[in-house]
Amino acid sequence: MIFKKVFSAALSLFLLGAHLLISRSQGGKTIGNNEPHAVLPSGFIETAITGNGLSDTTAMALHPDGRIFVCEQTGELRVIKNGVVLPTPFVTLTVNPSGERGLLGVAFDPNYATNRFVYVYYTATTPAIHNRVSRFTANSANEDVAVAGSEVVLLDLENLSATNHNGGAIHFGPDGKLYIATGENAVSSNSQSLANRLGKILRINSDGTIPADNPTSFPNIAGAPTGLNRAIWALGLRNPFTFNFQPGTGRMHINDVGQGTWEEINVGAAGANFGWPTCEGSCNTPGMTNPIYQYSSAVGAPCAITGGAFYNPTTQVFPAEFVGKYFFADFCAGWIKIIDPLSPPATGTAPDAFTNISLPVDIQVSNDGSLYYLARGASTVFRVQYVGERTITINDVTITEGNAGASIATFNVALSAVSSQTVTVNYATANNTASAGTDYVAASGTLTFAPGQQSQPVSITINGDTTFEPNESFNVNLSSAANATIADSQGVGTIVDDDAPVLATEENSQRAIALNSLFFFRDPFAITNPPFFGPDQRTRVALFATNLTLTPGLVVTAEAVDSQLVTHQLQVEFVGGLPTLPGFTQLNVKLPDGITVAGDLQVTITVNGRTSNVVLVGVKP
Repeated sequence: MIFKKVFSAALSLFLLGAHLLISRSQGGKTIGNNEPHAVLPSGFIETAITGNGLSDTTAMALHPDGRIFVCEQTGELRVIKNGVVLPTPFVTLTVNPSGERGLLGVAFDPNYATNRFVYVYYTATTPAIHNRVSRFTANSANEDVAVAGSEVVLLDLENLSATNHNGGAIHFGPDGKLYIATGENAVSSNSQSLANRLGKILRINSDGTIPADNPTSFPNIAGAPTGLNRAIWALGLRNPFTFNFQPGTGRMHINDVGQGTWEEINVGAAGANFGWPTCEGSCNTPGMTNPIYQYSSAVGAPCAITGGAFYNPTTQVFPAEFVGKYFFADFCAGWIKIIDPLSPPATGTAPDAFTNISLPVDIQVSNDGSLYYLARGASTVFRVQYVGERTITINDVTITEGNAGASIATFNVALSAVSSQTVTVNYATANNTASAGTDYVAASGTLTFAPGQQSQPVSITINGDTTFEPNESFNVNLSSAANATIADSQGVGTIVDDDAPVLATEENSQRAIALNSLFFFRDPFAITNPPFFGPDQRTRVALFATNLTLTPGLVVTAEAVDSQLVTHQLQVEFVGGLPTLPGFTQLNVKLPDGITVAGDLQVTITVNGRTSNVVLVGVKP
């Protein structure tokens, strides 16, 4: 549909027929339907609207109700509805699909809501092969199909001799007129002739008549168009495969495919002469309108400018630097670049917007702020959306330690939005109050989010024990993210100790290992004992815990239940380690008042809210 030059033996093109093998621009590989998604800037995602069901695509139009109409070169106008290619085409046309011919353009009437008119540009086969613009009416009972027999032919162009340079784009302008881009049928002189409508931009009314205010003169061309040629609005074009109007301003950009040197973006204007074949790209011929931007297709991957759209949707979602910009594609290079229409960059310096696209042929922007592109090589429509900068976060995890063996603390590292790029981030554990090796197993590594993935786990092994100790914590730190930014760099793992304090007892008994704290006698203990200092002369008893870890802020209480089932609070006067008995903690308690009957006290201690085993301590009044 768009090519114009003889490529090297390494570049064989079966143009828009069945296959497209591009050795030069794609590294010698065949482009197939399983091609990867485009490479997008950070914060952008894309969705394949159709995974299959389309073939030999050439153009598309976005309906206000969300449907997408897609032209297939072989004559089927397909409808995508709710992300699915409907099995029945809107209409199937008899076309000549040779070379760059076929069904090449589609547009909706500005008053579609009341008239349901759909317009197409296609290569008709009778009475001779030529390009035609026709109007169809959507069925009121099912607007996904045309009313049978509703075709109204609005325009029949001159007969074709070549299979290339057909143009084919059609759009309604802000003035309500239908604009039509035509190629020069590989006869360059047609572009500078007022005797035919080839190599031009045509302007007609929606009923096919010619507006009275169309231009009547053109620079460097004598005379005025007459008859059907009065539809000529601008000329001097070679193969304007696509064009687009900017919402709000009405500015028109025409993408003209060059012969072998320059691809052009021209500003459409009534009566303009864009110079072909006198000029390809900018030239100094008086009266000719130079392109506002051009890039070379003489060497390297670029070969044909295809697709163009202004980003001026009703709802602007892309970042501010994209608003008002013009997106345009190159068929062979597989990229979409952008320019500022009011301040275009120097020749060939437009920056990339998206890359790695399989043969883009059309671009459209929807009112909701999405950008759609049609990739012929993938037979798919892709929707590009801006979802904001992708950020990475990690959650906090609380896990019970357990008495033995190991348990797993699983952190979730999350990506704020799916990405079409591979995202990576490093992680590593770090001690806080917990110690690697003793309380948990240190770990580090790199997490990889494949395109489409939004979460990855980090699993840390927690070592169980029976030591009574405070809750402890460690950190999982994130660093060195690629293709995303880190919003939360640290996950805190809290290890909850589930052990209760244990008071030492005699073997196979509840009898406490308890000693008079002055003389180290065993029980039973007298309630009072004169050698104890203080006015109360109460006996102090030393109990021993086997699994306490002494830390600042430890809160220890004790109580006893006597043989009369009366509960007494025991004053804890000392808690400390035993240097000669590692692993044991001494707790000194004062025996209570009010015990009048000899017997065993049922004693427990409570440490930071957790209560020990019950031990027996004998007393005598």
